[in-house]
Amino acid sequence: MSSSTNLDSLQFATQQINLYGELFVFITGMLGELLNIVVFTTLKTFRETTCSLYLITASVANIGILIAILLRIIYDGLNIGLTYTPLLCKFRFFLTQYWGLVSITSMCFATFDQFISMTIYKHWSNTKIARRLIAFTNVLWFINSIPSFIYYESYLNVCIVTNAAFIKYYTYFQTPLLFGFLPLTIMIIFSFLAFLKTRTITSRQINIVRLSRDRQLTAMTLVHVLFVVILTIPFLIYFIYDLTINNTDPIQIAHHQLIYSTIVIFYFISYSVRFLFDQNKSLRSSLSFSVFILYLLLCIKAFS
Repeated sequence: MSSSTNLDSLQFATQQINLYGELFVFITGMLGELLNIVVFTTLKTFRETTCSLYLITASVANIGILIAILLRIIYDGLNIGLTYTPLLCKFRFFLTQYWGLVSITSMCFATFDQFISMTIYKHWSNTKIARRLIAFTNVLWFINSIPSFIYYESYLNVCIVTNAAFIKYYTYFQTPLLFGFLPLTIMIIFSFLAFLKTRTITSRQINIVRLSRDRQLTAMTLVHVLFVVILTIPFLIYFIYDLTINNTDPIQIAHHQLIYSTIVIFYFISYSVRFLFDQNKSLRSSLSFSVFILYLLLCIKAFS
């Protein structure tokens, strides 16, 4: 296979993974997040909890991210001749950064709240404090995302950053720390502590209905955290690795783009995978996730 043919194959594989992977994330994500909002706003058992308020906020934020993914599908994946405008570039990356930080912060609050609600400090777990924290973080991350509106521009139908200082902030602080290691550490610690707490609390210490509800919420947040960790860590590792390499060979660049696109799709899946409990409280997830993994592996094998 010639270098030109190999390059074309790699680029085609990257395009297909971006298109169908993002379509999968968008469709399943929208259905999952809307279902999540309906469940936590209509079922009295969950509606009375502070944790559900954080989870609803995370679902709303995830819908904002999915809208940004839809814009990427339309302009990058479908190849229907549409061009980026400067305003569209700004809007797309603003949505991704703002809602992404709101989502992952809300999940941190949910895991912390679920733990503290089962301790002697449970009086700090109330909707008044939750609403204030949600409002504060929304304002904070809105301000943090304003540079996206200022420094993102469209050049040759590609969105680029025009400010070197913002590139450094985004590359060395926001992505690895705010989107990565800091929230992951918080979620892992407090979801695990909450899980241990539900195992030590007996039915005599707490109402049986509330105990069952807390265990369900804890299991849901714990499993979601596990998926976020599993799907985010490869993205962070490759993101940091990519900072250390400087390839000029087109084939190697195409290989890296294929790997990066695959990892990003898996990262976005953390915004679309949702879990439900049946009457026996057993955890179930959609088989479409496994089907999608198989599809990606076949694409990579066929075009690498």
